[in-house]
Amino acid sequence: MVDDDEEAEDDDAVVVKAKNKRVKNVFKEIETKVENKQDRRRGRRRMDKKGGGRQKQQKKLNRQKYLEYKYAAKAVLDHPSVPEEHRSNVLGQIWAKGERQGVDDSFEFIEQKEAELILPADVADELRNLVKQMTTRR
Repeated sequence: MVDDDEEAEDDDAVVVKAKNKRVKNVFKEIETKVENKQDRRRGRRRMDKKGGGRQKQQKKLNRQKYLEYKYAAKAVLDHPSVPEEHRSNVLGQIWAKGERQGVDDSFEFIEQKEAELILPADVADELRNLVKQMTTRR
């Protein structure tokens, strides 16, 4: 009988323990306060963005056609009235200005050399036509 009394006391303890347990509401909404932190970074202004984006397209010489230009221009500059010492300079400068700065600058260079009497008018016209054939927009 002593065992039955101990079991009875254990049952009461379990019941008491069960009554003391709190039931948690797992669906309870929790509100949290968010404090605004002061941002120490400087805000961007319209003038902060310097560049980037797409550049305006310009007529320039097509880099893929350089060999074709070189051989054609050598044939044009092989004219007897063009001095030997100016041929390679004119050939390279026309291409460099047209490729990097624009076709208009290479036309100006041709006009300048024509005014300096380094290039005769017919050779200058042929070079202008050659440059026009090699142009592309980029």
